[in-house]
Amino acid sequence: MMRILPEKRIPTPFGSVSLPEVDTPVVGKPQMDQRRRKAVAHAVATDLSGVFGLIPWVGAMIGEQISDLHFAEVRRLLTDQELDKYIEADKKIPSNALAMLYSFVRGT
Repeated sequence: MMRILPEKRIPTPFGSVSLPEVDTPVVGKPQMDQRRRKAVAHAVATDLSGVFGLIPWVGAMIGEQISDLHFAEVRRLLTDQELDKYIEADKKIPSNALAMLYSFVRGT
């Protein structure tokens, strides 16, 4: 298990509330080499390209083109098995970068 948040005790006017510790169900850490680091960087850039979507019409088109360019680099960097796991994780996880890291953890 990988610990995300420690147990917290929050004082309220009605007494303290204790929030439980949050762990991931994943065992292990991703093996990150230079190729995988580049893929994660492109996944982060894909997430950030969504900011262009806030600009009406032209911004959305620019953001989509930037996203496509970064995904092409991700496709080039990953093996077929890694790409399949990433695409499957990306369907369930809203962030491309988190989906990439999740697929690396699940793949090792």
